Amino acid sequence: MSAADFYHQQAAAERVAARKEILPKRRQQHERSAERWEEMARSAEETERRTAINEESRQARALS
Repeated sequence: MSAADFYHQQAAAERVAARKEILPKRRQQHERSAERWEEMARSAEETERRTAINEESRQARALS
């Protein structure tokens, strides 16, 4: 499991908790937490994408 996958799972768990929450302030807290987890997931996905591109470049240079 990648870091991004983990972060997406955490965001999903926070969204479930928000739906179950009765108290408005706690619901908002769970929703904000889910948004932060999603931000971290997007960042991790971008890092993974850049890492893959860099690795491809390194391999292409090694073959040249």
